[in-house]
Amino acid sequence: MLATTTNRGRSIPLNCVDKCELALDGIDEPATTYAILDLEGAVDTERLKQAIFSAQKVHLRTRTIVRRRRLRLIREIEDDLRDEVLTVWNLAELPDRDYEGCIFEFLNRRIDVRKEFPFRALVLRRNDVEWSLMFTFHHSALDGIRALAFVRSIIEHYNNELSEASRPPEDARIFSKKDELFEFAQSQRARVDHYYRKMFSYLLRRFILEAFRPPTRVFHDKSGKSKEMGHYARTIPPAELKQLVSGTTSAGVELNDLLLAALYMTVDKWNRMHGKASKKIRVMLPVNMSPKGFRHIVSNQAAWLTLSTMPEDRADPVRLLKKVRSEAVHATQNRRAFSLVYFFYFSSRFPLVIMSELCRFLIITRTYIDSILLTNLGPTWPKVGSDQPAITGIGSSRILSISGSTSVVSPMGLSICLGTYDGNLSITVAYRPAMFSSHKIRSFLDLYVEQIGQYKVGLPAPAAAVPVDCATQR
Repeated sequence: MLATTTNRGRSIPLNCVDKCELALDGIDEPATTYAILDLEGAVDTERLKQAIFSAQKVHLRTRTIVRRRRLRLIREIEDDLRDEVLTVWNLAELPDRDYEGCIFEFLNRRIDVRKEFPFRALVLRRNDVEWSLMFTFHHSALDGIRALAFVRSIIEHYNNELSEASRPPEDARIFSKKDELFEFAQSQRARVDHYYRKMFSYLLRRFILEAFRPPTRVFHDKSGKSKEMGHYARTIPPAELKQLVSGTTSAGVELNDLLLAALYMTVDKWNRMHGKASKKIRVMLPVNMSPKGFRHIVSNQAAWLTLSTMPEDRADPVRLLKKVRSEAVHATQNRRAFSLVYFFYFSSRFPLVIMSELCRFLIITRTYIDSILLTNLGPTWPKVGSDQPAITGIGSSRILSISGSTSVVSPMGLSICLGTYDGNLSITVAYRPAMFSSHKIRSFLDLYVEQIGQYKVGLPAPAAAVPVDCATQR
C-alpha cells in the first residue's frame, strides 16, 4: 500500500448523472465502461503500479468510496491507495483460458463502488512480444472521455512525461455542494431563445408523446437474462478513414453524421434480413457536456441526445444523411441534451431506492429505452496541430491499438463505441451474449462497416455550412 494523509476526511459530492448511474447499478444493470490497449513489448508492472498511484493522487475521484453521510451519498477520498486495483496475468500460466476468455472474465468482474475504487486495471502477458493493458471503470464515476484522460495520466506518469492535462486544477466540488452539470445547464439560458420552454417541450415529447410510438428493437437470436458483457471490434484503416472524412467535408456534413446515418440503415437492413419490420428507430447519442472549469477533471460530464427516423426517412441513404445532419445541428443549437440534465437533476432529489425503481420502470416498459447506443469518443490523445497521437508507447512498449466501449442496457442488448487512434477508426460492439450469439454480433458489425463504406460513393452535394457549438457534442 502507498498511503497519503493530505486528503483525510475530504469528499466529492455526486452529480445528477452519477446518481442515475448508481440507480441503474442498483437494479442489476451493470454500469461499466472499458478500454483495451494492445501493446508490442513488455510492461514493468511495478512501475505501472506506481504510475497508477501517482495518477490517483492527481485525479481524486479515482480514489474514492461511495458512502452515505447525513442522508446523502458522497464520494469519500481514501488516504490509502490500494494494490488490488492492478491485476497481472500471464497467459502461459492459464492453460484453461485464451485471450478472449481473459478479456471476458476481466470485463465482467463487477465493481462495488461502496467498497472499492471505481476502476480496475489488468496487465495481460500473451507472449514475450504481445501484451495487453485493460481498464474497467464504473460509469457512475467516469464517462468515456474522462476514462481515457485518466488512462493518459497513468501512461504519462509511467513515462515520466507529464502534460498540462495531467496537472488539472483541484476539483472545485470538494468545496461546493452544487451540481456542476445542473449549474452548467442553467447557464445556457442566455444563449438560447425561449430556453426553458424548449427544455420542457422536449421532455414532454420524450417521455409522454413518444410513449405512443415505442422504438424498434434490434433483432437478437437469444433470450437469456444474464447481464454479462462481451465485445467484438473492427478497424477502419487510415486510408479509408481519410476518404470518409474528405467526402463528408466536401458534402457539408460531419463524419459523425455519416456514422449515425449508416447505423440507422444497418438496423433497418438487419431487421429486414431476419423478417422483422422496423418502424421508429431511435439512437442514443452520448454528449460531452464539459462545463468550464471541469474539463480537465476526471468525472462524469455527459448527457445524451435521442434522434429518431421512420421508414420513409431511411428509403434513400442520401436523404437520410441530410436529415441526420439537420437534426443534429438543430438539437445542438437548442441545447436539447441539457433537458435530460434537468430530468436527471430532479430525479436525483429522490432517495436512491426510488431512483432505482424509476429506472426499473423505464427498463421494464422498454418504451423509453432507445433502439441502440452509438458514441464516438473522437481522436485519442491527439498531438496539437497533428493527426498523430501524442502518446504512442508505454515505456519501451508500443501501443498498437486502443478500443473500448460503454454500458449495455437490457432492452438494447448492444452498444457501439468508436474512437480514432493513430489514424485507425476502431469500432467496438459491446453486447449481451445472453441476447446475441457471437456469430450474430460479428455479422451485425460487419454489416455496419459495409454500410459505412457504401456512403463513400453516395455522399450528397455540398450544403450550406451551419455553425455548430462543438462544446456540447462529441
